[in-house]
Amino acid sequence: MTRILIGGLMRNLREYFKERFPLSFTITYSLATAAMLVGLSHQGGNLIALIGIAMSFLFFMLRTRVTDEFKDASHDNQNYPNRPVQRGIITKRSLIVIGITSLVLELTGVAIAGFATSHPEASFYYLLILTFSVFTAFEFFAGEFLEKHFNLYYLSHQAVFLLYPIWLFAMFETQWNLKSIAGASAFVILMASLEVMRKYELRTNPAGEVVKDTYLAVWGQGAYWMMLLSAVVSALLFSYQKDSILFIVSGGVLALALLILIKNNMAVRGIVILGYLVTSVMSYLL
Repeated sequence: MTRILIGGLMRNLREYFKERFPLSFTITYSLATAAMLVGLSHQGGNLIALIGIAMSFLFFMLRTRVTDEFKDASHDNQNYPNRPVQRGIITKRSLIVIGITSLVLELTGVAIAGFATSHPEASFYYLLILTFSVFTAFEFFAGEFLEKHFNLYYLSHQAVFLLYPIWLFAMFETQWNLKSIAGASAFVILMASLEVMRKYELRTNPAGEVVKDTYLAVWGQGAYWMMLLSAVVSALLFSYQKDSILFIVSGGVLALALLILIKNNMAVRGIVILGYLVTSVMSYLL
């Protein structure tokens, strides 16, 4: 009986992660983000630090995923009854366990990165990120207001990425100058663009009505142009920081591909994430 229960729990967990937190994508995304952060903060590779940063970011995202399940429960119950939590595949108790485990592993990654760079004291800067994420979990205690102001909601939640360069620069003793600020700005712009990519789709509720909770549904083609502009601006900023025209070439190819496939939403999403992965590798290596 115990074996059957454990087997059922594991199946449910696999199903939950498959639908809400696909590990193949999130692990790749975390490694790419860590590579970009190391690249804009430090010349030369530090693989242990990169792994620690990637680990912290992966479990930051998982912890955020868990808190979103709670704060969006009412909205999802009404509009997305087929999601795992709504179907009863995973319990709130299990989500809490996942959230607590994620927090422990997130902070472990932060510690690993700090010791790998010989600056464990820089980990205290991560408390800024942790504190900010707590405020986002509670919608800055102004949930009803933010719900009525979609753009402000978007900006307030993306502001957490302004804090990542502060943490990284402290670990790598990166000087704050025009070039490092350019790299940090490119990172923030790309993270904001990836959030738009994540919800660049139209979703419908059981009644067949389009739910106004995605960027394509609310902004229309403005979401597309935001991602295109982000690709161009971030390419220019990275080119300036790294003194390399390769970023401009890469950004130009990305922009051209987006223009050609403007009407294919899935292709647009794929191009944006592919461009992010390429930029991350270039940032780390150049």
